[in-house]
Amino acid sequence: MSSKPFYKIVEHTADIGIEVVSPDRNGIFTAAALAMFDIMFGLDTIDRKERRRVSVSGDGPEELLVAWLNELLYVYAVEKLVFSGIAEADLRNTSFSALALGEALDPGRHRVEVEIKAATYHEVTLRQENGWWTARVIFDI
Repeated sequence: MSSKPFYKIVEHTADIGIEVVSPDRNGIFTAAALAMFDIMFGLDTIDRKERRRVSVSGDGPEELLVAWLNELLYVYAVEKLVFSGIAEADLRNTSFSALALGEALDPGRHRVEVEIKAATYHEVTLRQENGWWTARVIFDI
């Protein structure tokens, strides 16, 4: 298991996973999104020129987390936007909304390191222990 400053890579057969930790639940959603784009492109290659409000709904925290990550992947796939920041995060019981900060995909600067197809429900966890929130997500690559 390798690690970056704010997330750990979880090795998984034919896929890749992350584990993120935060003192609050909003931070988990932020950290997971940033970890995903860091794995795909490297956050240091993405400027924060554009803002995009992204909202999802779901029946529980794990479902919201997977929906959030998949919605960001959808925006990337359809609108060719990549993100390196998250602001104004708002987690409710059945919804999550945040402002994603990034820019249009520039193939000259944004080389795909790992092509993530989707966040999966396989082994997804989101829990609180000793005042900290931890989440684990496996991505289909």
